[in-house]
Amino acid sequence: MILNRCMNRTNARGLQATAVEKASTFHGSRSIESQPAKIRSGTFFLCVTLILAGLHVASAGEVDFKEDVQPILAMRCVECHNDQISEGGLNLASNQFQVDGSDSGAVVVPQSADDSYLLDRVISGEMPPPSRGQSQKLPDAEIAVIRDWIQQGANWPDDVVIDPFATTNKVRAGRDWWALQPVSKPDIPEVESNDKHINPIDAFVLDRLAENGLTPTPRASKRVLLRRLYYDVIGLPPTEEQLQQFETDESPDAWEKQVDSLLASPHYGERWGRYWLDLARFAETSGYERDQVKPYAWKYRDWVVNALNEDMAYSEFIRHQLAGDEIESPTEDSAIATGFLRLGTWNDEPNDPLDYQYDRLEDLVHTTSSALLGLTVKCARCHNHKFDPILQEDYYRMASVFWGGPIAARDRKLLGGPSADELGYAKVLGWTDLTSAPEPIFLLKNGERESPQQEVTPATISSIPSLERKLQSPSPEAKTSQRRLQLAEWIADPKNPLTPRVLVNRIWQHHFGKAIVRTPNNFGFLSDPPTHPRLLDWLASTFLENGGHQKPIHKLILMSETWCQGSIHPKQESYSDIDAANRLWWRAERRRLDAEAMRDSMLAVTGELDFKIGGESFRETVSQEALEGLSQKDAAWNPSPVNEQKRRSLYMFVKRGLLPPTMTAFDMCDATQSCAQRDLTTVPTQALALMNNPFVHDRSLHLAQSLSNETQSVTEQIQRVWKAVLGRAPTADELELGRQHLAVQQTRFQDELERRQHPTEQQKHPLDQNIEPPVLHLRAEAAQLNSETQHVTKLLDLSGHGHDAIAASEAPIRQHIDPRSGRAVLKLDGREQFLKIADVPIDEPKFSIVCVVQDHGDSGLREIISNWNLSTNVGTSVFFGLADANRVRFSDHFIPAGTLQNQRELFILTAISGEHHVEVFQNGRSLGRRDSPLPPRKFDTPWVIGQQGNLSREYWTGGIAEVQVFSHALTDSSRMSLEAELAERYSIPLQPKTSEPEHATPDVLALASLCHVLLNSNEFIMVD
Repeated sequence: MILNRCMNRTNARGLQATAVEKASTFHGSRSIESQPAKIRSGTFFLCVTLILAGLHVASAGEVDFKEDVQPILAMRCVECHNDQISEGGLNLASNQFQVDGSDSGAVVVPQSADDSYLLDRVISGEMPPPSRGQSQKLPDAEIAVIRDWIQQGANWPDDVVIDPFATTNKVRAGRDWWALQPVSKPDIPEVESNDKHINPIDAFVLDRLAENGLTPTPRASKRVLLRRLYYDVIGLPPTEEQLQQFETDESPDAWEKQVDSLLASPHYGERWGRYWLDLARFAETSGYERDQVKPYAWKYRDWVVNALNEDMAYSEFIRHQLAGDEIESPTEDSAIATGFLRLGTWNDEPNDPLDYQYDRLEDLVHTTSSALLGLTVKCARCHNHKFDPILQEDYYRMASVFWGGPIAARDRKLLGGPSADELGYAKVLGWTDLTSAPEPIFLLKNGERESPQQEVTPATISSIPSLERKLQSPSPEAKTSQRRLQLAEWIADPKNPLTPRVLVNRIWQHHFGKAIVRTPNNFGFLSDPPTHPRLLDWLASTFLENGGHQKPIHKLILMSETWCQGSIHPKQESYSDIDAANRLWWRAERRRLDAEAMRDSMLAVTGELDFKIGGESFRETVSQEALEGLSQKDAAWNPSPVNEQKRRSLYMFVKRGLLPPTMTAFDMCDATQSCAQRDLTTVPTQALALMNNPFVHDRSLHLAQSLSNETQSVTEQIQRVWKAVLGRAPTADELELGRQHLAVQQTRFQDELERRQHPTEQQKHPLDQNIEPPVLHLRAEAAQLNSETQHVTKLLDLSGHGHDAIAASEAPIRQHIDPRSGRAVLKLDGREQFLKIADVPIDEPKFSIVCVVQDHGDSGLREIISNWNLSTNVGTSVFFGLADANRVRFSDHFIPAGTLQNQRELFILTAISGEHHVEVFQNGRSLGRRDSPLPPRKFDTPWVIGQQGNLSREYWTGGIAEVQVFSHALTDSSRMSLEAELAERYSIPLQPKTSEPEHATPDVLALASLCHVLLNSNEFIMVD
């Protein structure tokens, strides 16, 4: 029994030692978790020895409160039973509980454990209570310690008050957590190396490698290093000439010159600015259903790029973004920087506006604390943080900093921000306080607005006691509360250990693909322990010594042999068995280009990239399918001119409700909240996205056309393609494969061209004898005219179903003769001219509409046929017409359905509503397709020709020669047969069905195919 009790107490005391392992105290010790799996056994035995050596030596059966009981109470009980929170009326933070008891009376009977209510609840598993359905019952060893303690008199020293956040234990971090301790610069390890180029970074890495019997991968080739450097620093590939120049540069400072040159490039800020924008949840719209544009958000993006290019001190970088309006000499630029606080989502119609202001506070607290401090302060909104020493009061302390701003509901036009007068600048998306004396903010029980507790005094968070301080009231003449500036000063304080550690960790992350702390937005208890704690502190110290400037840290990393390693080790397989996650940095990480770098690289290697820096964002062309989920499809997206879309991806307009599909396929992050590390996926859909994407095909064709203009030699074309895309000449085998590919593709495209130029009779008239007749067939030639005025009174339905169309407006409709075909056409001038169709022509979801029309409208909405009804059929109607200059609309589900060409002359416009798709054609050529059916439609409301149902507007402007409606989806052969027949009747030239660009010869198309292969290759999209 005595032996068992001693072992039980040994287990309880071991909790503290385990906590030390978890905490990974920097100076000299390393956590077990930070080491590769197969290296841990020796460390484990060492830790066990240290634990046993530090145990309290007690007589048999004796319980020591501080050593045995206090850790259990702190870890298991005091979170819910303390001075602030006393669940059940019980406070276990001090010995007063033996006097006060609980709501149920006394909880401990000294020297009578079996009669003690506390022990009874613990043994039953009721305390601690289950969490998410999982029992939290104490281990038998800990229950035995509590029993023995009570049985021995429940002694509690008078000087002991338990603070659950004071020390780290098995289940949470305390204020002694490693990330909260002061940064001190460790000594650089002495290592054995024959490499004269190693720097302090290498010393720390080599030291750990040597401890584990590993060696680094040999230095990568100069070609590989320069390509890696370009992507790391500016996000663009080097040209073949730049690669050759560096390979032949034998000067001792050749590498350093390249590093300095790229860090001085204006494109450095573009590359590294993108990482910060992810943290700042940058987007240019508000999100939610309406997703309104936030004007001038792009100015914040440009401010970040400029600040990084100028290597602004990080302290100033922080001050400007949190308090650019409160600094000593504010400017328009510093006001733009406060856009950091405006970039979150904004709901103009929340369910409860009073509750929503607290949601907005959470966004501001979370973005600020996670991006700048690596802490998840938002987790303390409803209660003390479950894992980190962050009190609920700390959350509201930080929230109080933003409480004086435009948090509450106001005029929707302000989009959740201040007015231009309040901010002091027009055309700026910024933030400022609305008063210098905000209303008090209260701690909310369980985060519920209607359950306010005590008033919270504005202050910094209490996690770092030595830096904790109350925020001062502003001077009488101040226009703002000055709280944000004080928070910024606290975050930027060189004594704040979190800020420099978090920042250098991010820099390391983007240079190596993974961070030293691999949870870069979370340095708390649930974080991944640092792989190299001393290196992290050395970098943080060096960063502070350099005045908080980032470029010196970049250069240190880029000049290190650790960064210059190859990605494949001579002992790759055996080393992977030891350290598969590469936590010891024994090789470089092979990485796929991110979405922006991939798109930019395609434009760069084809010579199309517009290097313009800054300015308003461009809107990328988006497929019809991507517009599917938008509530206002016809006005949701207007792409920029094609040439404007050739700028860097950083300048792409970011709409929260419409992130570019190709970019998201390659893991562009959601802009809803701060993102420290994008997902990195490799899935089959990415290959399909590249192979079939029009943007990539356009790049391939442009490069092929350029190379064809430069040389007609097939060999030279192949060599130039390789040099342009891959930055090197092809090997002999690749050259031969390239020739073979061109020969095969040229034959294919030549055959296709000949089929177009010399079609067979069947191809000219692909008649389908099995076409089911239409249910509505109106033709201008079959019009009945008023004998006196010659105005059209009726169009007879040639289908035989009796769906005649009767002129229904006072404005006359006239016939005129189309000069090209000599056929009759109804002339409608957009002034209240339309016809009503007798009865309902269709009542099934599968149908087709084929029209022969001409359009003379320049803007606005105009319909050919419709059954829209203001009272009973909005959102479920069928209509077919145009919007703006030339955009096709096919019901409210398919907008835009394509863009017309040459619509002033008669053309054939076809809409197919199939079982699994909808598609629109002009003169036989597909304009747009969606691989999903129309949602259920209502067909029983009146049908009209020439306007939008009964709306009395959206009149057709132009000519209508023929309208046919089918109660089924036409097959391709039936459609082509009908279109050929109509084309012959009205002298309309059918367009080719292929999507190959006009004027591209078979030779150019074959070369474009080869370019496309290389743009899809791993060598292009991966960086070694």
